[in-house]
Amino acid sequence: MVMKKLNLLFLCWFGFAEQTLAQEEKLKANDLFLTSSPGLVLADKAPSSIEKPTNPKTFGVSLLNLWQGGAIEATPFWFSNKPQYTYQDWIKKKVLFFETFNISAATFREEDRNILSAGFRSTIFRSYSKAAIKKLTSQEDKIIELLTPGSVGATLDEEKIKEESDKLDAMEQRGFYALEIAGAMLGSGKENDFENIVLEKSGIWMNFRLSPLNNGLDFVALFRYSWTNNANNITIPENEFYDYGLSLNYEKSAFNIAGEYVFRHDNNLNEQYKRLAFSGAYQLNPYMALVASFGKNFAKDDNIIALFGINFGLVNNRIKEGDEDE
Repeated sequence: MVMKKLNLLFLCWFGFAEQTLAQEEKLKANDLFLTSSPGLVLADKAPSSIEKPTNPKTFGVSLLNLWQGGAIEATPFWFSNKPQYTYQDWIKKKVLFFETFNISAATFREEDRNILSAGFRSTIFRSYSKAAIKKLTSQEDKIIELLTPGSVGATLDEEKIKEESDKLDAMEQRGFYALEIAGAMLGSGKENDFENIVLEKSGIWMNFRLSPLNNGLDFVALFRYSWTNNANNITIPENEFYDYGLSLNYEKSAFNIAGEYVFRHDNNLNEQYKRLAFSGAYQLNPYMALVASFGKNFAKDDNIIALFGINFGLVNNRIKEGDEDE
């Protein structure tokens, strides 16, 4: 059956990723907080409807309310190591479409229907301030010095290297603005058969993130256009929706909290809906975080948001520290 097969796929994918990448770089708090598949966002099932642009990792797994379903995602660019891709390339490059192009699939159950979705997201533009690049470069130089002890036979201070690397990762999350695009399609079926799935809804949207350098705040603005598809698969949408929203995030250590307000306009029925939600996350370990959300959703009835889930992340992002000619 579809749901059983997909749930098994989540477990197999996560198990494979864990075995092959467990020895690679560990995730930091910001990598795990409030990340959701575009399919779950389009279905209004994600902890947050406004997602701040982040750096997608090689593999990710999300479990929605544990028993309802979940999502898997992957960033193809990082399937292989990039030894010639320097850290300076990463922080100075502004167009990051391929590096952050992330594909995902999600599934969940709603009443008597099985919902399947496919989606993508990518940061098409990101720019650090000059002050942020200066701080990142200085921190990179400090790590390089620790990796190249001057005297022969000197041992590396691994604890210090990890400490400074953690600082660098935290500094990367500040002092820039970024524009992300995302899109998804939703299909549903009452029977556990792919042949009976009908396309119901599609959407495309943009998230703009402003992250000041010297505090833990993030400001994110959203514009989303979505439409429903009827059962006869006619290409002209039956309903069109326009979403406008703002989100304020605050991150510190292993915590991340966010509040968002989204206004939705139904273009065909000329009706308005509002979503007011608060989300939070707590990092349990370097690979796993608890996420939760509560508030009021768009629907006029049955609109209480009470979501709880777990995000898993695994990475394989290996780039070269220092200059290419070193």
